[in-house]
Amino acid sequence: MNDLQTRLQKAADEAARHGRTPGPEAAIGRGRQRRRRLAGATATVLALLLLAITVGADRLSGGNQLAPLAPPSTARPPAKAPQPGSPPDLSDVQLPAGLPPGRVGKQMVWDVTRELARCQPGDTAGPKVLVAWGAAHGRTWLIAATPPQAGQTWLCWANGVFDAGGAGGYGKEGGPGFPLKPLQASGVQNIRSRGKYWGLVMGYVTKRATGVQVLFRSGIAPLELVPIQAGDRFPVNFYVGFYGQPNEDSNLEWFVTRVIAYNSAGHKVAECQATAGPGHSC
Repeated sequence: MNDLQTRLQKAADEAARHGRTPGPEAAIGRGRQRRRRLAGATATVLALLLLAITVGADRLSGGNQLAPLAPPSTARPPAKAPQPGSPPDLSDVQLPAGLPPGRVGKQMVWDVTRELARCQPGDTAGPKVLVAWGAAHGRTWLIAATPPQAGQTWLCWANGVFDAGGAGGYGKEGGPGFPLKPLQASGVQNIRSRGKYWGLVMGYVTKRATGVQVLFRSGIAPLELVPIQAGDRFPVNFYVGFYGQPNEDSNLEWFVTRVIAYNSAGHKVAECQATAGPGHSC
């Protein structure tokens, strides 16, 4: 009996000793110990996860799973960038101007037309139209737009400039915060081809215009451009022109000073004065 009581007392003392609240050293020790155990148990955890996934999949294959909620009728899944090596999906793009040639022609169109969704985030219901494209000085330029809806006073359009390998730049223009004007101009200035730098000016112009004149500073000769006919779905036409930079080094600037639109009788119908650098409307 005495021996039993002694054993019981030792058991009680041991339980009391383990029942005390551990100090911070004990917590740190447990933490280190747990990290060591986790490293050794990775294979077991992976096996359990695979088992759980398999069981979950089997359960979902039964007749009790919930059907996914249908998205709103106006919602569309976000555009996903094509995987490397896979051709871009242009099924939602209208191509009245055809496709640029070459192995990266589709990718150029995909890059530019995806920018149209940025004009009005969340609204991708309008069709994407590749209005025009062209090639000069080793570069391919593209213009895409979404026809405005009835009563809409702005236009969503995008443009891009690419080299033969598909490298280049692209971006959106317009949107709800940019009401349509009779004339707009923007562009880039650092296109290098065969040891010479070129600038690019592009924009839209009222359909009353049959010609667009671009004036520069630093003695650059004016450009005389013919508007690109965009069709009846668009309230404006577009224009594009390259000009030679007067500098042969990397000191490239925006030399456009004024853009003037003329009608068939030679009368001025619109004008804009450039007051900012490249990428800004004049």
